[in-house]
Amino acid sequence: MRDAAEKSHSKASLTEQAYEALKWQILSLEIEPGSYLNELDLCVRLGFGRAPVHHALQRLMHDQLIEILPRKGAIVRSWSPRDVNELVEARTPIEVTVVKLAADRAEAAASKRLKRRLADGPALIAARDREGLIRLDHEFHLGLAELSGNRVLIDVVGRLHQQSTILWFLQISNDATYRLVQKQHEKILGAVMARDGAGAQKAMREHLESFQLRS
Repeated sequence: MRDAAEKSHSKASLTEQAYEALKWQILSLEIEPGSYLNELDLCVRLGFGRAPVHHALQRLMHDQLIEILPRKGAIVRSWSPRDVNELVEARTPIEVTVVKLAADRAEAAASKRLKRRLADGPALIAARDREGLIRLDHEFHLGLAELSGNRVLIDVVGRLHQQSTILWFLQISNDATYRLVQKQHEKILGAVMARDGAGAQKAMREHLESFQLRS
């Protein structure tokens, strides 16, 4: 039983490693939009067996970062202005609701923990640590959902935000935009901690709508 559990954990770990490696290569545009992905080639490129790579591709399809075409294999998704705008449109009403609930329900201790985590932003910006900033962005938005206390919203925000990581490579790509995002995050959380639901909603709406593109 123990050997079977260890093998299962090892397989899951290898799948996670393959998934993370491929995800970051796609998000950083190292693998360009429109590129075809061959499982055997990826096994050689990444140094993983076929099973972890296959499962990683399934997860990337779920994240909408790739498309799997019958009899043709996988292709890296290309993002149009319409795709980006539809993602922003989907996130906006959900996260505006999230911050209103967070302002009403958040416990002070949990809000302070999120504030301490957000305080890591300036150092990450100074180091130009894009991967660190992306992880902070994800933790911030998911943290707000957790402050809302609504488990359905936590799940939905997590899934939508995973798809939104591409924005960091399409639009958030220099020190000025890093600082703007940090300032917007601080404004949102400040309103939540002040129990200012309307202010938090306005700040979140402005934050998300700033990512919309002209088609």
